[in-house]
Amino acid sequence: MTAVGRPPLLRSGWIVYALFTLYPVWWLMGISTFTWTLASVPLLVWALLRHDLQRPPAVSLFAIYILWAGVTIIQVDTTGRLLIALLRYGAYVTALLLAYYVYNERRVSRTTFVNWISMLWVWAIVGGYVGLMFPTGRLSTTPASVLLPASISSNEYVSNLVRPRFAQVQNIFGIAIPRPTTLFPFTNEWGGNVGLLTPFFVAATLYSPIAWRRRAGVVGLIVAIPPMVLSVNRGLWISIVAIFGIVAVRSFLVGRNGPLKFFAAAVAVITALIVATPIGAIVGGRLSESDAGARAGIYAEAWAGAKASPIFGYGAPRPSANPFSPAVGTHGHLWFAMFSHGLVGLFLYLTWTGWAMLHLYRRHDPVSIMLASVVFVGAVQMLFYNLLPVSIPIMLLAIGLAFRNDGVGSTEPLDGATSTRYSVATR
Repeated sequence: MTAVGRPPLLRSGWIVYALFTLYPVWWLMGISTFTWTLASVPLLVWALLRHDLQRPPAVSLFAIYILWAGVTIIQVDTTGRLLIALLRYGAYVTALLLAYYVYNERRVSRTTFVNWISMLWVWAIVGGYVGLMFPTGRLSTTPASVLLPASISSNEYVSNLVRPRFAQVQNIFGIAIPRPTTLFPFTNEWGGNVGLLTPFFVAATLYSPIAWRRRAGVVGLIVAIPPMVLSVNRGLWISIVAIFGIVAVRSFLVGRNGPLKFFAAAVAVITALIVATPIGAIVGGRLSESDAGARAGIYAEAWAGAKASPIFGYGAPRPSANPFSPAVGTHGHLWFAMFSHGLVGLFLYLTWTGWAMLHLYRRHDPVSIMLASVVFVGAVQMLFYNLLPVSIPIMLLAIGLAFRNDGVGSTEPLDGATSTRYSVATR
């Protein structure tokens, strides 16, 4: 207990605030990837000190899945892979505990949590511009790179984590294209997380009763278009279309036409940009390009590996038989679960995903519909994106917050302000 009149050392909900709003700090220190595992420690302490924890809906099957994932770690064959497997497993634990945290920490409103989480979207868009303007830049020295032994930090994978790049410059349809990575190790991770965080930003701004926030939200979405498009990240494009399409249709089915009108207007604006600007050539070139052959190879190896070890899998991804291909069990969380945790793990993961979507479909208030889209899009992304260490925590946060009942319908207080007004996007 603190003395009377003395403020607590840490604000309520500080773990979410630290993970998302302060995320650039951890990136500058070279430890952003590790924070998702390290966060499991204060979350466990918080859970152990609580005597009245309520279980958020739709997470029990996820808990069973990660218990099984822990068992399969016995299959890991090298020390290096074991360390990476434990790093990923810590992110799983953090994801589960974050769902409990935001569901039970009622001293912080759902809106405040959404606002904090949406700040990572803002930082990522800023990072997208940094990557476009300084494509060959990187943080050559960080506290993490200094503290780690040279034998570890010199590893290419570890180096990308502790000396983060601003972008990956890749040759796409004959042109050297800078694809933003800033705040994340790889461009696909940047794109995937921008996609999953977009509903939080929309909920924090367009769904706000405060006029300046709604205006800022519109401006923010427009400003985000260049890095989203110039990243030539097809998975991100699919995610954005899926989010707004899902929200528009679900909102229309419960009697709100605003999101459908917004979606139609956004499609019209983007179509005009594609037709009337050089963006069209970039989009068309990227959509016509295919790396299906390379992906099909590692997907086939993942399936063959799962059939060879259907119960326990291999505990973690392993090198492909093709020295020019990525590791087997990467480039899609579905393939990761299949190869690393066996067909049993795949079944548990898919069952949890379907169960969560079924539960979320029953939520009808505007913010919950927006948050539910995070899980629906995560189900799409698992086909081609790795969802650890950041994306699965985002999905579990969306579940925990979607089932909060802080307010009734569209009159939920935002940051302590009550209002019966609601943004045009929800009408």
